[in-house]
Amino acid sequence: MYIWFNVGMLSKNGVFMGGMSKMIRVLATLVFFCTVNSFAEDIMATASNGATVILHDNGRWEYFQNNSKIRDIRESAIPEDAKFNIMVEYEDPERVRKNVRLSMEADFATEEEIKDSLRKVPKGGYIYFQVKTAQIKKGMPRKLTYFLYDGGKNPIFTKTAYDTEAVPSELSGVSNLLVVPVYGRPKSKVMLARVQARDGMETLDIDIPVR
Repeated sequence: MYIWFNVGMLSKNGVFMGGMSKMIRVLATLVFFCTVNSFAEDIMATASNGATVILHDNGRWEYFQNNSKIRDIRESAIPEDAKFNIMVEYEDPERVRKNVRLSMEADFATEEEIKDSLRKVPKGGYIYFQVKTAQIKKGMPRKLTYFLYDGGKNPIFTKTAYDTEAVPSELSGVSNLLVVPVYGRPKSKVMLARVQARDGMETLDIDIPVR
């Protein structure tokens, strides 16, 4: 099942912005039905025309008629502990180089050392998959597969990891699930970040404006 969300662009301090920025963050929610054990295999959702439908795990669907055993996935019915709010942040190479220089100058590095480090900065910058640290439950690891697309059908990056492997970020209360260096200059204006759970049964797609 694919889940798409309308997301907003945020600046580093969380303020909505209308134009481009050196740092772009988008937010979305992935719903983990595996954490809700009392539901049946079929799920209930609201269609674009407002009708309530039942989505069967074999791909069939039908209009809803009262059935208490059907899983209700309308937003109002989803338990909070089944939601996993993922943030994807893009840091362009210009900003990375600036931060590297400032940091090394503060440590009194030589110009040659600084230039050597700047040459190692990925041409496309970095993409960060993030989550609020409080959402990570050490006793309930979530297996996630990450993909990154640059306009083509095949991903330029893919990796599977558990959320419990996340490390603290520079932002208080936020952890990096995964940090992806983009070694080549992006070919598209908007890259696609994809996160899958339950071996692809739940998928979250997030558009990332990169230029």
